[in-house]
Amino acid sequence: MSRLNKLLMLLQAATFALVVCVYTAHAQAVNERAADTTQPSAGSVGPQDAAAAGALKWQLKTGGSVYAPPVLADDIVYFSSYDYNVYAADATTGQERWRVKTGGRVLGAPVVAGGVVYFGSQDNKLYAVDAKTGQSRWKFKTQYAISVAPAVAGDTVIVAGTDGLLYAVDTTTGKQKWTFAVERGTATAPLVAGHTLYVGTAAGLQAVDVASGQKQWALKTVGAVVGAPVIADGMLYCGTLRGRLYAVEATTGYEKWFTQVEGGLPFSPAVAGGTVYFGGISGTFYAASAQTGQELWHSASEQGVTSAPTVAGALVHFGSAKGLVALDAQTGQLRWSFLTNGIVTSAPAVQNNLIYFGGWDGTLYAVR
Repeated sequence: MSRLNKLLMLLQAATFALVVCVYTAHAQAVNERAADTTQPSAGSVGPQDAAAAGALKWQLKTGGSVYAPPVLADDIVYFSSYDYNVYAADATTGQERWRVKTGGRVLGAPVVAGGVVYFGSQDNKLYAVDAKTGQSRWKFKTQYAISVAPAVAGDTVIVAGTDGLLYAVDTTTGKQKWTFAVERGTATAPLVAGHTLYVGTAAGLQAVDVASGQKQWALKTVGAVVGAPVIADGMLYCGTLRGRLYAVEATTGYEKWFTQVEGGLPFSPAVAGGTVYFGGISGTFYAASAQTGQELWHSASEQGVTSAPTVAGALVHFGSAKGLVALDAQTGQLRWSFLTNGIVTSAPAVQNNLIYFGGWDGTLYAVR
């Protein structure tokens, strides 16, 4: 292994450890502030309160924390667990359909495309399994662990390894097409739009051609980008650990605007209806104009902000140190919260009036 690759690996490990430490410290501080509160606050519901708004429909217990967002396809919910497994469960009942055990922890979310589920593991492998049965299609070996979700573009699946490389793999054969070394550290989960994939790194944002693996552009940011960028109306949005949210033209890498807030922004934002929603380490959640970056409102969450947000209808949802929080998307007013037995870093997924998310208590929840 070259000294450069060793340095890249150590940098990624340090960045990941830093983010986890910040998550944990922030969550512990929130829990300490709320230690004297033994009952849910007004508008809150607990896991067993089936009569209230935001009531639990079902829950599925695993043997480890569920860090990443679940993925829904064909009435099946797919999700990963720290217990080395990726699960498939009935989205209506929560009944387990299958599980696939890997040789390492699974931190990133799975991706479903063309009847195949793709996911990476800390056993240095990218997996492709049948979405209905969990039967293996192929496995691809990387140099180091995989801790983020892959992305699929046509007949190519791309994943970032902790060795600082992006790997492009043929979806049918599992054979490598190309690799790309990011500028610093390890890339975020890749975002694919059209013929281009976008990743965040310790240096900023990079755009790479999907077909050739050639660099298209790079933008240096103030602070590392550790949450995957999102795209809307031709613009990329991402936050940094130095508290900056950027809006960048996807085709050119031109920085249109940035806004500065207190505390790091380690999570992906969400964009809906001309508004970008984001929150971070300070425990404050923001809504800003997607065109200008001008703040529309902000809301200080007593439970903290510990996941990327998801917008569904009139509500914006995000994980907290104590469960799931739902705010009014127009005003930022608390609508309800759902208490769990652990931190929620899993961004929620919404389908058919159900919200699916996992927690550090090792449980996948489906909440009305």
